Amino acid sequence: MKLVSYAGQQLVTTDDVADALVQLAAAIAREGETEALQIPVLVDGEKDCADLLAGVGNDILVGPQASEGTDPDFSEEAAEMRAHRLYPRAADHDDEDTGTYVVTNFDPGL
Repeated sequence: MKLVSYAGQQLVTTDDVADALVQLAAAIAREGETEALQIPVLVDGEKDCADLLAGVGNDILVGPQASEGTDPDFSEEAAEMRAHRLYPRAADHDDEDTGTYVVTNFDPGL
């Protein structure tokens, strides 16, 4: 589980969602845009949703959060975030010279 800090609030979500959120928020900011996003969160052990703005000037901090029991399955919501038009994607081809997979829109400074 991960703790997402945003606008003075702390939200608990899965590692998958938090990781996708960080990548998507960085990509949106890199384009100079701002978008409203909805992410699944846990509130008192129950699934809920949180709305937030991602983009330039909207800081998001993600850190570890201890969890007890089985983490919820938010994989569908994380996949929806990864399907966003600005989410960083791997290239459609392998780099023939090195045999490695080429990744585009990746900022190692994150």
